[in-house]
Amino acid sequence: MKQLLFVLLLAPAIAGAQSYTYPSFQLPTIVEREYNFAAADAIRAGTTLLVQWREQVATRWQLGVDAGLADPEGNASTRLVLGGHAAFQLTRETADFPFDVALTSGVGFSAAAGRNVVRVPLGASVGKRLEFDSGPPVTMFAHPRLSLDRCNDCVAGGSAGKLNLSADFGVNVQLSAQVGLRVITTMSGGDYFGSGNDLGLSVAWTPKGLRK
Repeated sequence: MKQLLFVLLLAPAIAGAQSYTYPSFQLPTIVEREYNFAAADAIRAGTTLLVQWREQVATRWQLGVDAGLADPEGNASTRLVLGGHAAFQLTRETADFPFDVALTSGVGFSAAAGRNVVRVPLGASVGKRLEFDSGPPVTMFAHPRLSLDRCNDCVAGGSAGKLNLSADFGVNVQLSAQVGLRVITTMSGGDYFGSGNDLGLSVAWTPKGLRK
């Protein structure tokens, strides 16, 4: 309980997380090291191309960064997307509790033509890894999160902020010890970028030698 309270108090201050309208691609388990190459598409927010790096820094802690470009629909300028994120392994699947759970938080930033948005999300990735007699293992997961979004020039009169609730629903197919394929849909209320409902696809690579 003390660990959980510590994480909940510390998490909003940790740098990291989703910077724009795209899935987080965060599994319910932390990784030793991972490079995730992703593409996502959303109404009004357009297409986002993204690279993510995740690194385990302690027994139950993972940190990471996001970097990418987003091409919104219409005549809007291409947006630079930057961010970092943190995850804490709250629990692993046991006989008494059938799910893996990772608490997540971060700070993200996106900018274009003088319009800047800062996003501070807090959530939890919850899921289960399924093993089969034949075929690759599959992880089904959901990642709900609440974010505080702040835009410097999105409404008449200047800056404004709002709370935004979103959730990822995804599947990771572990094609090999080093390569995983993720397909994720995100459902969200309206935000500064559009509807927030989008679809993401990524290939996650773990360098050989880190996984046995």
